[in-house]
Amino acid sequence: MRKNSKGAESNSSNSHRPLAERVGRRAFLGAAVSTGAAALAGCSGGNSGDGSSSGGDGGDTATVTSGTPKQGGTLQWGGAVPVQGLDPHIDTSAASKRVLENIYEEVVALQDDYSIEPHLASSFEQSEDNTLLTFELREGVTFHNGKEMTSEDVLASYERVQNGDYLATGFFDFVEELRAPDDYTFEIQLTQPFAPFLAKMATAELSVMPAEKAEMDMVEEPIGTGPYKFESREIETSFTMVRNEDYWGTSEEDGPFIDRIVKQEVPDASVRLQSFLSEEYDFINGVAPKDVSRVENASGVRLEKQFPKSLVYLGMNCDVEPFDNKDARLALDYAIDKQMVAEAALYGTGETTASPAAPGSPWVHPDIGPRERDLDRVQEHLDAAGLSDGYSATFKIPQSYPTQVQAAEVISNNAAEAGIDLDIQRITWNTWLSDVYNDRNFQATTSSYLALWYPDVSFYKFLHPDGAFFFTNWTNDKYNSLVEEARTIYDDDERADLYHQATEILHEERAGHLFLWWQPSIYGAADQYKGDIGAPDGSTLQFANNWLDR
Repeated sequence: MRKNSKGAESNSSNSHRPLAERVGRRAFLGAAVSTGAAALAGCSGGNSGDGSSSGGDGGDTATVTSGTPKQGGTLQWGGAVPVQGLDPHIDTSAASKRVLENIYEEVVALQDDYSIEPHLASSFEQSEDNTLLTFELREGVTFHNGKEMTSEDVLASYERVQNGDYLATGFFDFVEELRAPDDYTFEIQLTQPFAPFLAKMATAELSVMPAEKAEMDMVEEPIGTGPYKFESREIETSFTMVRNEDYWGTSEEDGPFIDRIVKQEVPDASVRLQSFLSEEYDFINGVAPKDVSRVENASGVRLEKQFPKSLVYLGMNCDVEPFDNKDARLALDYAIDKQMVAEAALYGTGETTASPAAPGSPWVHPDIGPRERDLDRVQEHLDAAGLSDGYSATFKIPQSYPTQVQAAEVISNNAAEAGIDLDIQRITWNTWLSDVYNDRNFQATTSSYLALWYPDVSFYKFLHPDGAFFFTNWTNDKYNSLVEEARTIYDDDERADLYHQATEILHEERAGHLFLWWQPSIYGAADQYKGDIGAPDGSTLQFANNWLDR
């Protein structure tokens, strides 16, 4: 039963880093087609990570923690996208990761300030040359089947990924040996210093499962160590998990508190919102930007936003005219009113940017922001490019992403006023994958990728020619050297300086990714639903410290 703000009660009905490091273009396309927005146009970061710690404001996790936590109750969740697979080492779907985040856990965990701390490990240390990682595991941690977790389970989980074809398999190119010298010690011997490995360990792609499960090609019934246990799933309809009464991390402050979480799959945003406002659900994710005001003005509910969910960019093919010319790219940059574009697409919920680094992270250059619209500068760069009368280009937009369609219209209008004709061509997601991404048959486009909380994804995976998702064909030797060096640096200040230098090059040379905005996860929640909403990575959900005040 959910109470509205006036105290009346009503019946509630019972009726949410990234593809593989090693996934080739063909394999990626197959996975992307099957997972839709969770692939590239909503592509999760996953190629690389950062080192052990960093500063910043974190993922802006929304929090409502007034009152004393209560145990019990069923959380009714209206979900935006159905849960897909249940194997964390395989599944790329953001919807799956949102539930698996609560079932599986990792040796180390991401914190709100982007630091990496021990989790299933009680401590860890790195050798002086940064090639040996040693983890002391917690004793007394049990899987959902009652078996105690030991180093053999961690070893089996990692060897599964190393020796198979899984999301993080490519990372093991940097691993010389995995060792479990005793029941509670786990060691990773790297071939060379590789700072992103530790951050990768904090993702679901390297979550820990029982050794016997690690022997399977695909896990269909998830068993982890997390605060919630898998109970049931009806494909495309619902997903249910229940409180792990034997959770190793149980506390009066951190839970888990909720007895049962039932996710009903409601893909239609309008139906989902109306059902929520009718009190059928305690919580919904995927609130459309255009509907924010409805939630804000509704009684007995609250709206929460969490950055960063995804980074949207305008992609320019730097191998074809006119965008093989830096001045042509800069002319378009100066032609666009980024704030106007973001407002039109996101109704005030977005945040413009000139950096691929996550908002609030130390990787953000403090002195570089989006270029202001300046038609005089547009003409200067058109003249420098030998295109004084302007130019024309096709602008291929994935039609299944309304915010990008709306943004494209404003961008096209801005450009037209500056003498640049962008011919919008709405295409399907599959066509975008095959023509734009795979064949690189485009001049300009838009796309996005999910929460890039670790900088190697932001700066290497999409913008280095050896990156897994590189496709706009912009290259710069100095930039490449900087982001390659950053992969070997463990000192945060040194690494941040390299990324700041890299950002300056991206900006001054007008790389093929013209960053438009960061888009948040937007949630609606009943007033009685308490606790942190979201997770530090900006795209998944953690329910352990959530509770129901009723």
